[in-house]
Amino acid sequence: MFRSYLNLVFFAVLLSCQSLYGQLGKMGQANSDVPIQAAKEYEQLLKRYEANRQDRQFVTSFLEVAEKYSGTKPALDSLVWVLKRFESGSHADRAITTLINAHATQPEIEQLYLHIGNNPSLRVDAFYRKVITVNKNHSAVGRAHFRLGNYLVRQAEIAREIRANPKSLDKFKLFYGLDLIEHLQKVDLTELRKDALIQFTVAVEKYPKVRTYKGELSELAGREKFKIEHLSVGGVAPEIIGEDITGKPMKLSDYKGKVVLLDFWGDWCVACRMLLPFNRAVVKEMQGRPFELLGVNSDTDRIYARKVEQTQKITWRSFWNGGSRFGDISTEWGVEKWPVIYVLDAEGIVQMRSAGGHNKEEIFKLIEKLVSEAEDK
Repeated sequence: MFRSYLNLVFFAVLLSCQSLYGQLGKMGQANSDVPIQAAKEYEQLLKRYEANRQDRQFVTSFLEVAEKYSGTKPALDSLVWVLKRFESGSHADRAITTLINAHATQPEIEQLYLHIGNNPSLRVDAFYRKVITVNKNHSAVGRAHFRLGNYLVRQAEIAREIRANPKSLDKFKLFYGLDLIEHLQKVDLTELRKDALIQFTVAVEKYPKVRTYKGELSELAGREKFKIEHLSVGGVAPEIIGEDITGKPMKLSDYKGKVVLLDFWGDWCVACRMLLPFNRAVVKEMQGRPFELLGVNSDTDRIYARKVEQTQKITWRSFWNGGSRFGDISTEWGVEKWPVIYVLDAEGIVQMRSAGGHNKEEIFKLIEKLVSEAEDK
């Protein structure tokens, strides 16, 4: 009787195990079907889009595929589709959130970097830092350090623009979003600069041979590192040793102790010529005070440049840039589009870089502040 009871128990357990194994087998089979199903849905969605080509009509569907099958290649392909078409905004933020949660470890993640490069969203910061923390791909991590450095530099530029134009705060909020503006109003710019410098330094020292379509990180990140150390706000301005337009020796360091407005200009440049009345007014206003306006001239002929000085009543000296826009001085100072204005304090520290010189009122206020500080010392 007891033996019969044991047999019944054994038989019941056996049936339960068979049932459990059957369920596990079905689950395993279902899981193995996920990438296939994901690929099928992605391809179907892509075909529907190709027949219609309405980005906004399909973006939510691609995001849903990415979230439903997160971690799979079709999900990553869906996110690539979204970010190629929506580099910033709510759709991009949603896509980047999925990247952070499910794709940061994937070796091929670096293909997304190009499509989020201009996005100022705080999620971009979180994305690069997650990749740096969890990804094992040498190239992906090295490029993430470089991209994060670029992102931080851009954040600092936006933050300065916001703080310099408080009357336009509502426009900034509309363009960038409330969360980002509130963050940039409070962020410590000195710490932001230090963090960017760290990212470029790591890229140079640990990932020098990693290549992007623009070259190796040793060169690219090295150049950005130099800009932060010497050409960004807070950096020590690099020395300029050369000649003026007349051929006389000239050094930037000779003007230490004075606030310097350094203007990269040329008569060939219409925007440069439009700055000349402002420059003349600043020179007149600051006469007799610890201030100097210096130019870096990019015209091709010295004799012609000297005639321009006479006709335009340019009384300040200009470094000769070798008769080219692409001379040694402009190259070292990172000037590619003209004009560019740098404001240096009396210690030779960069306090402003203005591409185009459109913010004349802001430039003059800064010069007045720095000159007054120099006079008080």
